[in-house]
Amino acid sequence: MSSRSPAVPHWVAAVSGALSLLGFAGLILTLALGFESPNTALLILSALTFAAPLSALWHLAATRKLTAAEKRAWARELTGADALRALSEYMKSSDLRASAMDFVVRRAAKNQA
Repeated sequence: MSSRSPAVPHWVAAVSGALSLLGFAGLILTLALGFESPNTALLILSALTFAAPLSALWHLAATRKLTAAEKRAWARELTGADALRALSEYMKSSDLRASAMDFVVRRAAKNQA
């Protein structure tokens, strides 16, 4: 990994990660406490579980550092079977373009195998 800072600002990764953990805790509480009667506040809190994936997708849509093809490669990875690995890579990567090219090369090799 390069010594450069990640393409996604540190505060975005930190805040979205913390909100996702808070949402996951809310989901657990909703399952434990809201079994017989729904708790709207806990259900809304549980929606924060999607903070990290949504912030990555928002950053992907808003960034001007990637071409349309690179954005498609990232979108395919972020919505695919290895989405958690791709999300981690997106938040840590210092070069989103190189990571997108790696994804394309790996997918092509996988398709040929």
